[in-house]
Amino acid sequence: MSDARQLVADIERFVRDAEGSFEVLAHRAFALQYARVEPFRRLCGARGVDPQTMGDWRAIPPVPTAAFRSLALHVEPARELFRSSGTTGGPGSRSVHHHPFPHLYRAVIDASFSGACLPEDDRRPILSLVPSRDQAPDSSLGFHCDHVLRSWGAEGSLSAFCDRGVDIAAALAFLRDADRQPVTILTTAFALAQLLEALEGLGGVRLAAGSTMMETGGFKGRRKELSRPELLLGVERWLGLPADRVVREYGMTELTGHVYSDVLHGGDPDVFRVPHWMRVRLLDPVSLHEVPRGEEGLVAVVDLANVGSALHVVSQDVGTSGEDLGHDGAHFRLVGRAAGADLRGCSLTVEELTG
Repeated sequence: MSDARQLVADIERFVRDAEGSFEVLAHRAFALQYARVEPFRRLCGARGVDPQTMGDWRAIPPVPTAAFRSLALHVEPARELFRSSGTTGGPGSRSVHHHPFPHLYRAVIDASFSGACLPEDDRRPILSLVPSRDQAPDSSLGFHCDHVLRSWGAEGSLSAFCDRGVDIAAALAFLRDADRQPVTILTTAFALAQLLEALEGLGGVRLAAGSTMMETGGFKGRRKELSRPELLLGVERWLGLPADRVVREYGMTELTGHVYSDVLHGGDPDVFRVPHWMRVRLLDPVSLHEVPRGEEGLVAVVDLANVGSALHVVSQDVGTSGEDLGHDGAHFRLVGRAAGADLRGCSLTVEELTG
C-alpha cells in the first residue's frame, strides 16, 4: 500500500473509531499535500512553513475557498468533482472540489449524520428535498443526501425534487402518511420555504412524535427573505415539528466534513459542534491570524478528511466562540457572511497560491 493510501486508511479509521492522533495525522496529511500540490507548496514557501519545521497543526497555511474557483487542488486524480452553486459571487464563481477519495466522504457521513439527526440512530422513512445525484451529479449536498437515503432510509423514503424545485405532489404524498411513524426530512432552507408555502394553503400536516429535520443553507424564499425564526415558526405551525427537532447542518463544497447543531441533545440551536477529525479556528480577515476568544472571525476548518485536496480551508463565513475549540466540546456560532471588501487576507493568499 502506498504512503498516501495508508494515510487515507488511517484517517478513515480515525474518523470511524477515533483511533490515532489528530496531530500526527494532520502532520502526515500536510506533508502529503506539500509534496503533491504545487500551488500549496508555493503558499507554504511564502509562509516559511514546511513538513520539517512545522510543529503545530495551527501553522498549516489556510487555503481560501476562493482558490477552488481557479486551481485544481488534489493529491491524486479526482474520482468526484463537486461544484458550488455559485450563487454568492455570480457566474464564473463556482468552486470545484477535485475529490480523490469519495469512500472517505461516505465514512464521514456515516460517522456524523445519524448521531446528530436521528435520535435513536434508526432506519426510518426519509424525505429529501435536495436534488439527487441524477439531477445534480456535481453537488456535494446531493452526494450527502443520497448516501443518507441509502444508509438510513426505510421503505417509503424518497427524493422529492424536480425542475420547478420541490416536487410538491410527491412530498405531500409522503407527508400524509408521516403521522404513523417518525420520519426525517432533509432540506435546504429555500426548499423548505417552498414546501411550507404549499402546506399553508392546505392547512398543514402533523408529523409523528420523534420526527426530525436536517436543514442547511440560507433562508431565501421564492418571493421574500425569511429569517430563521420565521422558518422555524412555519415548521412548527404547518408540520407540527418543534424547533428543538430541527438540526442545522453546516458544510462547504470545499470540505469533506460536516458539522451539526446539537439541538437533539439539548444544545443551543445556533451552535455547531465539531467532530473529532476536525478543528475550527476563527481568523482575522486581514491577517488570517486567530482572533481572541469571544471575537468574530472567519470560520477556518482543519479537516483530516480533506486529505485529498486542502487540509486547512478558510471560508467567507463569520463565526464566534466563547471557549476553546478542541475535539472535547468544540463549538462555534455562525454569525453570517463576510463582505467582499473584508476578505483582503484571503485575496492575498489566493494570489500567493496562483503565483
